[in-house]
Amino acid sequence: MISSRQKLILKAIIDMYSEKGEPVGSKALMALPYLNYSSATLRYDMAVLEELGFLEKMHTSSGRVPSERGYRYYIEHLVTRDNDVTEVFPLIDEVFSKKALGREHTIKEALKILTDLTNYTAVAVGPDILQSHIKRIEMVPLGLKDAVMLIVTDTGHVQHQQIHISDDMRMDDIKEVIHTLDDLLKNRTLEDALKVLKEEYAISELNQFMSYQSQIIDSFIEAFSKFASDSFYLSGMTNAFEQPEFNDVSHMKRFIDMMDRREIVKLIGTDEGISVRFGSDMEIKPLNQMTIISIPYQIDSEQKGTIALVGPSRMSYQKVIPLLEYIAANLAKLYKDNNKET
Repeated sequence: MISSRQKLILKAIIDMYSEKGEPVGSKALMALPYLNYSSATLRYDMAVLEELGFLEKMHTSSGRVPSERGYRYYIEHLVTRDNDVTEVFPLIDEVFSKKALGREHTIKEALKILTDLTNYTAVAVGPDILQSHIKRIEMVPLGLKDAVMLIVTDTGHVQHQQIHISDDMRMDDIKEVIHTLDDLLKNRTLEDALKVLKEEYAISELNQFMSYQSQIIDSFIEAFSKFASDSFYLSGMTNAFEQPEFNDVSHMKRFIDMMDRREIVKLIGTDEGISVRFGSDMEIKPLNQMTIISIPYQIDSEQKGTIALVGPSRMSYQKVIPLLEYIAANLAKLYKDNNKET
């Protein structure tokens, strides 16, 4: 549809606009060594690209800026990886090498590096935790009147919930309740286990411990809610507000609300490979000039998570994509290593 020269021009305009945020004219393109063409030739090709819908003209006398269609074509056919990005890979390696930090802290640190390097908003979504299977449930006494219930899943997630032993309870009886729960719920998914606990089946299994049942089940359900929240990570939310595309206060408020409600999860791609969603894909006003670019990371044959960046449509894709790919690969390894150790 477009010539090789026009592809070079489109790529150059997008790369330059991403860097400076200003419309690109023919004089700026002539300064590039690989576009050694006359001003008239460049202006003609820019006009063709505009007519085809790949470029837009902001004002009568201005240069061109990429359209959404132009960005889509760029992502699908023209984007290259910036080799200079590899210089920051050791910083990422350092974060993931600190196993003592724990998975949650490591993910947060990795996202912080990503937001610092890009000045965009970063999101990581872990695997669907409610589909994980319970590996074991156990109790660790902390003293005469306090204990911690541990729930360990087959995907390496560990959740703990503190239990206070009241005067009418005995530590041995609490241990027995936990043992019964372990037998009852082991190898079930968290989602199924939650249903079982709310049914008569679970109540009948635990009816010999009626005086302890309510507190234990309530503690278990509270631990489940923590499991769900542990699979979502967010960093650099206010970075979006530094972008000129986000100069509307009402947009800011809606953006914050969307993040608080975690509606962003619905907008993140789940297919294999890179997913790029533009404003027209999302139909959400706070994101009408923004883009979400996401990459999944495979944990095993059935589970995967996703890491994503939210930024202006003019984001530096040639830098962002290799960063996301590298962190996604490290996240996959982090989950797998954690599973081996559990």
